[in-house]
Amino acid sequence: MIYTKSVPRKWSKEEENKVIELKKQGKSNLEIAEIMDRTEVAIQIKLKRLTKKNDTYNSKHRKEKYSLNTQFLEIIKPKSILDVFSGSQFYDKNKYDVITNDKDKKFNTDYNLDYLEFLCLMYYEKRSFDLVDLDPYGSAYDGFDLAIKMANKGLIITLGEIGHQRWKRLDFVERYYNITNLNDFTTNNLIEHIKKIGYKNKKELKPHFILEANNIARVYFIIEEYKITSQWEKKEDKRLNIFDFMEEELK
Repeated sequence: MIYTKSVPRKWSKEEENKVIELKKQGKSNLEIAEIMDRTEVAIQIKLKRLTKKNDTYNSKHRKEKYSLNTQFLEIIKPKSILDVFSGSQFYDKNKYDVITNDKDKKFNTDYNLDYLEFLCLMYYEKRSFDLVDLDPYGSAYDGFDLAIKMANKGLIITLGEIGHQRWKRLDFVERYYNITNLNDFTTNNLIEHIKKIGYKNKKELKPHFILEANNIARVYFIIEEYKITSQWEKKEDKRLNIFDFMEEELK
């Protein structure tokens, strides 16, 4: 079998400006792809990268997100917060004991580490927080267990993997969530899976707010101690004791 290797076409600054302008005009990714003579996937990836670069990724839901953040803080009343993907805007350090992180060094955060490396560091230092916030561009699944371990009162997770629904992709959720068909690829099923990780850590994660927006779902969990009730609890045995039976027979 003969394989061919192609070199991706580079994007010029003019092309990047044009694709943004076409998107502003309301054209679909498919329409833009036809105009730009590129694939629809290439347009999707380029737009996503450009919006991240300009810090406008998922900007439509930001107002509601910050409103829910404020309401959630009022409910759980945290003193300490771990902000794992801080970006340019993070929790008020004048009100809370906040540790911030973002891999991108352009942001003025306490740490500039890969999120999983950062979580491992915090856990290694035996840190715990009233609230842990995971707000990635994609998925932070690999950090769920550590985040749950360190969170005491609340946990916020943005599920960027929801974006795969649009492209009918199951490869990621099949590998991580054991979801094998599109009908089961729902926000609720992802939440149920995360709750099971909580149970393993003896914590009950109760969704209080769920924000569903384009390509993401942001879930606000209130954390409570998971009380395990043994199925082997003693129950009153109404059967005759063998000695009682023998005594009856001898009468």
